[in-house]
Amino acid sequence: MARFDKFGEFLLEKNVVTRKALSGLLASQRLVREKIGTIAVKEGFLTEEELAGYLSEFLGIPLLNHEVEIIEKGIIKTIPKKIALKAEVLPVGTGEKGELLLLCAGPVQMALLQNISRLANRQVKLVLTTSTKLKKMQNLFYTMEYDTSISLNDRIEVESIGFAIELLEKIMLRAINKGASDIHVEPGMDELVIRFRVDGMLIKTETLPYDLCSKLISRIKVMAGLDIAERRKPQDGAFYFKPQTLDVDIEGVNVRVSVIPAAHGEKAVLRLLPPHDEAIHLDSLGMQPELLESFKKYLRSPHGIVLVTGPTGSGKSTTLYGSMQRLRSETTNITTIEDPVELTIRGLTQTQVDSGENITFAKAMRAILRQDPDIIMVGEIRDIDTLRVSLQAAITGHLVLSTLHTNDAPSAFSRLMDMGAEPFLVAASVRAVLAQRLVRVVCSYCSEWTDISDAELSMLGIKCTERFKVRRGKGCDFCNNKGYRGRIGIYELLCVDDAIKKMVMEKANFEEIRTFARKEKGFKTLREDGISKVRKGITTPEEIMRVTME
Repeated sequence: MARFDKFGEFLLEKNVVTRKALSGLLASQRLVREKIGTIAVKEGFLTEEELAGYLSEFLGIPLLNHEVEIIEKGIIKTIPKKIALKAEVLPVGTGEKGELLLLCAGPVQMALLQNISRLANRQVKLVLTTSTKLKKMQNLFYTMEYDTSISLNDRIEVESIGFAIELLEKIMLRAINKGASDIHVEPGMDELVIRFRVDGMLIKTETLPYDLCSKLISRIKVMAGLDIAERRKPQDGAFYFKPQTLDVDIEGVNVRVSVIPAAHGEKAVLRLLPPHDEAIHLDSLGMQPELLESFKKYLRSPHGIVLVTGPTGSGKSTTLYGSMQRLRSETTNITTIEDPVELTIRGLTQTQVDSGENITFAKAMRAILRQDPDIIMVGEIRDIDTLRVSLQAAITGHLVLSTLHTNDAPSAFSRLMDMGAEPFLVAASVRAVLAQRLVRVVCSYCSEWTDISDAELSMLGIKCTERFKVRRGKGCDFCNNKGYRGRIGIYELLCVDDAIKKMVMEKANFEEIRTFARKEKGFKTLREDGISKVRKGITTPEEIMRVTME
């Protein structure tokens, strides 16, 4: 292979970009001072995962094994944090020849590598990953080594304003460390309880004296721009969190706040959101390759409705955001209607509904239809007005992406008709329905393979002759002693062809549609997709049953 002096020329040789596009990327690079690969990802020429693959080939650096989710114990302290962050690397383990493995997302200056090698007193070897994954691992492991313990020995300190500020920062850091999506600050009769939602499950993490309640809630209100004197009405707000009083360098997070009056004081729930414009790729959500390609095909439809269904907290919004990041381009006008906007995406027009100002989904959508949209994302089809406008948009040349609360994909049609839609309009407009759930992923650090039991086979509806091994976590510090860390989706995709359209127009029920699709169209259910992930050691039978029990 010819050695290219510039990565841009390498991308040109690989047909990732045209000569004209490369000129545009180089012009952008001179303006924003970013790496050309980063700009190419932002402009939609390739995904972060694809960029990592091309960089690996170009630089001759091996890619990170995707099953490696942890780092070797104690390795984080091999080199000073400031030096690692300056070099944009993370020590993750020891190589076969004793060298220090450094995770990176691109080329590293030779002088910095030589300095690290000298400090570690051994050779170094680079391993490549995406920029997003490197930042997440840096945040996780450098936060884990920081002391977030809460000391209440000094009453004078406890009663100070500064203590409330530091207390909130320690709670936030601990939540980020544990990978929490929500923080619950709950006043009881004589105590203040802090709980985190981790991988969909609430975990009690701290019990504090009750007299800290008002101070902590007041600090949260100040951060979120709320009225600290108002204690009788619910309030909603938001803020951007980055530690100010603690000496720890992590990427900031966006926080959405809800405060409501309760029997023993005000309760606050803080939702931790990813940074603005964080890349979400459909390829990384856990869809099987065949299903993923089919879903991408329907996302390329010139018009119609593509629905994502499931209960609250099943990852529907993430799938929609990943879909829109894939669809965005300079030649496409994408507009969203959300309640609220959880993730801002470059290149999209995002609108938030506001009941106080009487801006509903339906009203916002009628206005957007006058804005020459190509693709419209509706956060949720909640009522007949929103449904009617969505159907109208779909049959008049627009692609509409939205969510619906149903247990499975075949149920979406009867749900739309129950809301008041005519069967012929549903059949004519809906292109595909993706149903999904989130299951917890087995911790890779403490897991071991065991034989599946007869009871588990029976529970999953599998013949006892089809025995296989399953992977389970025993529990460790890395997974909070739960045996799981992280979540992944399980999916079923119902593609609407002429036969399905005919059944919808004839008002066939969801069981008839599901039976026909499984027999004639190779339709795989949520549980079948889940069982496939159990066989691969990704999750457990208990998780599949937990999310697919009707």
